[in-house]
Parts: sequence; C-alpha cells; structure tokens
Amino acid sequence: MATAPAMPRTNRSSARRVLLGVVALFVMLYIVDFAWYELRAFFPKLGQATGSVHRIRLLAIPSKGNKTEYEIDAVHPEEDVPCSHSIFPHSGNRPCWYMVRHANDPISM
Repeated sequence: MATAPAMPRTNRSSARRVLLGVVALFVMLYIVDFAWYELRAFFPKLGQATGSVHRIRLLAIPSKGNKTEYEIDAVHPEEDVPCSHSIFPHSGNRPCWYMVRHANDPISM
C-alpha cells in the first residue's frame, strides 16, 4: 500500500503565517509598552510616565485662490501639550516622540 506524498506548503499559507507572526509581535510590543507605562504611572521612581511639549500655536487660515495665511494665535499664543513617554499613545495622550516632531505644525482652521 502506497502512502500519499506529503503536500508542500503553499505560498498562501506561508504568507498567512508571516502575517500572523507580525500581528502577534505588534500586539506583544503594545502590551509591554502599556505595562511599562502603567508601572511608571503607579511607581514614579521608575521614571516619568507623562510629560509635555511646549509649542507656539500657528494657525493656517485658508484664503481665496487656494492660498493659506499663517498667523500666531492671538488668544493663546503658546501652550504646553501633554504627552506620554511611550511608543504608542496611552491615556488619551500622544507619544512625546511624535509631539516633538509635530510641535511646529500649523493648526488648520
């Protein structure tokens, strides 16, 4: 009695396996980041969990002819934006590394 030859793995199942591995890695990274953030929030001796980024509020005001005027906000010209010292957003705050890079972006009106 002859046995059936083993079926080789297809590209589809390999791609699915790689995709599941990437998703699992992403989920584990988020869980570790969240746990480290919460530990620092409950035990301040481990380091600050939150911080702030100082920025000047620059308003982007659309005008005629697809042009944009830029003005500094007269009511609140400066502000400190809260952020979290983490890789992902936590507690409604964006990560500080993201806020530092986008602190000078104009605010669309």
